Amino acid sequence: MIIITSHASLIDGKIYDALTNNFIEILQKNKMDFIFIRHSIDGNLPSTIYNYHKGKNISRKNLVVFSKIAPLRYISEIISTFIYFLHKKYDVRICYIGVDPLNAFTGVLLKKVSKIDKVIFYTADYSKKRFSNKILNYLYHTVDRYCVKNVDEVWNVSSRIRDVRKNMGLIDSKNIFLPNVPSDEYKNYTTNKKNKYHLITLGVIGDQLDFIGIFDSIKDLKIKFPQILLTIVGNGPKEEEYIQYVKINGLENNVKFLGYLSHNQALEEISKSGIGLALYNGNWNFNYYGDSVKCREYFSFGLPVITTDSHSTVEEIKENQAGIVCNMNKDDYIRAILEIIGNYEKYSRNSYCLSQKYENIHSRLLKSMDNK
Repeated sequence: MIIITSHASLIDGKIYDALTNNFIEILQKNKMDFIFIRHSIDGNLPSTIYNYHKGKNISRKNLVVFSKIAPLRYISEIISTFIYFLHKKYDVRICYIGVDPLNAFTGVLLKKVSKIDKVIFYTADYSKKRFSNKILNYLYHTVDRYCVKNVDEVWNVSSRIRDVRKNMGLIDSKNIFLPNVPSDEYKNYTTNKKNKYHLITLGVIGDQLDFIGIFDSIKDLKIKFPQILLTIVGNGPKEEEYIQYVKINGLENNVKFLGYLSHNQALEEISKSGIGLALYNGNWNFNYYGDSVKCREYFSFGLPVITTDSHSTVEEIKENQAGIVCNMNKDDYIRAILEIIGNYEKYSRNSYCLSQKYENIHSRLLKSMDNK
């Protein structure tokens, strides 16, 4: 049986659980027994344990967390999760996946008291300066290094994080590259027809993506291509500000805000678009070591990608000519869009071929864990 422990955030009443969506979908589809523990990134969600039998949720239970204030909340989450499993007895082998250091640390503790058999440290993000507080940052990296030394395997979401682990002395057989490729759900939409004049971006509508730059690009491009359309999937703190910016600049017919969508609904929107955008501006410093979820989903449908050089996935985009990596400014965006529209079939083919390199990688790993 598999246990997955992760953190999620609550934004505008919606739970953002992107780090584990893929795992959960695969386990449900394959009708596997597993337990999912969801903690809160910001203290706005209860810590909840979901029990699944043959892929169906059969029970849920909230854990006792003594404080909403970090780091007391983190300590409380570790203690509550540890105590919950300390009194459980299972007749099957238990494989534990801890997403990020705190959850992996809980798994290490449980293995030391023989409550689980194998611990996977899934590094979904990494940053040299994870916290501005020096003490918290030191503790974060101390726990991170401890987990690397004491788990059975480290699954790294990007090649840059894998290189960090190698420099820590982790041997290659335990140092696994596991990019954010989507589950098989995307295959339900592969027959949809793409429109190369339709651009799409997904994620929290905040200050981590260069929305203003792409709005200004659309304003210039619509003169030559009146049919050009930017679709934005997601919501967030700056949504209303950007909606007003679009109205002021007369872009209501060229920019569409869809708000929050389920994962399947988002995949369907991607499948009908033509170019995928991942215009990170560097405000989230952990993006440098990250693997772009949205880029991996774009690849699955053969969408050429336009992105800034701010995350680990750019190296594969360059190597495979699956899109264009550009500087963060309006003129570069326009040049990239024109280049892709003019050579669409080449970029689209390269994008799809890149996706096939990692086809079913999550499913293979999860099944191998459950069968051992």
